[in-house]
Amino acid sequence: DDKILVRSNGVATYVAKDIPYAAWKLGVLNDPFNYAKYTTQSNGKVLYETTLDEAQIPKQSFAANKVITIIDNRQANLQKIVTNLMSKFNPESSYVHLGYEAVTLSSETAKLLGNKTDGREVQMSGRKGLYINADEIIEKLEKRIYLESKERNTGLDDASLNEIAHNVANGTIRYELIKPDLDKIITFDINTSLKLEGDTCSYIQYSCVRAARILEKSDKKPDFNASFDQLNTEHDLNLIKQIGMFEIFVNDAAKNYSPKVIAKYCYGLAVTFSSFYEHVKVLKAETPELVNARLCLVLSFGLTLEKALDLLGITVPQRM
Repeated sequence: DDKILVRSNGVATYVAKDIPYAAWKLGVLNDPFNYAKYTTQSNGKVLYETTLDEAQIPKQSFAANKVITIIDNRQANLQKIVTNLMSKFNPESSYVHLGYEAVTLSSETAKLLGNKTDGREVQMSGRKGLYINADEIIEKLEKRIYLESKERNTGLDDASLNEIAHNVANGTIRYELIKPDLDKIITFDINTSLKLEGDTCSYIQYSCVRAARILEKSDKKPDFNASFDQLNTEHDLNLIKQIGMFEIFVNDAAKNYSPKVIAKYCYGLAVTFSSFYEHVKVLKAETPELVNARLCLVLSFGLTLEKALDLLGITVPQRM
C-alpha cells in the first residue's frame, strides 16, 4: 500500500523519520555524528555520546549487523515498510520489528497512582501524552515492599530493607513486563505482582532466598564429590531435570527473540523446587551422604535460578 512520507505542508510523518533512523543504525548511511566518551559501564564497556567536537576521538562506526526495534504492535504496518526497505540494502533478517501489545495499568493500580479510571484499565500512549512515570511506580513499590519486609524481618537495618525493596521492586516490574505473550495486552497490577505465591517475581526470588537459608543452616559446605545416585526420589529427579533444561530454554529465547521463555523457565524451576522442599528432607535426610547430595542439588538450583534471573536483569535479595 502507498504511504505518505511527507505531508503537503512539508511535515515529515513518523515513518519518514524511522526510515533514515533504521538505515543509520545498520550503517547504510554515512554516520553524520561525532562521539565522545560519556561514561564507563559496569561491564567495562564505554558508553559514548554525540558531540560537535571532531577532535575528541577518531571517526568511528557504530553500525550494527542486526537491529531489533521494539515498538508496540500498533506500529506493525509502518514497521513492515521500514523492514522491506532495509531488506533492499541488507539481508532480510538484519532488521527485525519485535512487536508487543499495549501496556496498561489495572484500575486499582492506576487509582493508587492518582489517576481517575472509572473502574477501567488505563492504557498508556506516549504520542497522546498518556503515561505513568516509571519512577513513581518504583517508588510506590519500594515503599510497600520496605514496610512488608520490615514486618517479616524485624532485626534488619534500614540499609538491608532498602536493598530488599530496590531489588524486589525492580525485579517485579521487569518480570511483569517480560512474562506475557507479546500478542496479549500487558496489564500491570501492584497487588498481584507482589504476591509470594503464583507466577510472580517475588515468588521466584523467595525460592532462591529459601534455598540460601537451607545452605546457611547446614554446618557443612556441599561437596560435589557426592553420591548423586542416592538422589532417586521423584522430587529429586524432577529438580535435576529442570536444572538441566537451562541452556535449552536460553537458546530458545535467543533464537526467537523471546525473553518470556526464560521467565517461564524461572517460574517452572521455582515451582519444582517448592515441591522438592515440601516433600523431601535435606538437612535431616537419612544418611550424611544423602544430606550432602541434596545440599549440592539445592546449591545447583540456587545458582541456576540466579543465573536465569540475571539474564532478565533481576537480582535476588539476601532476605525477603
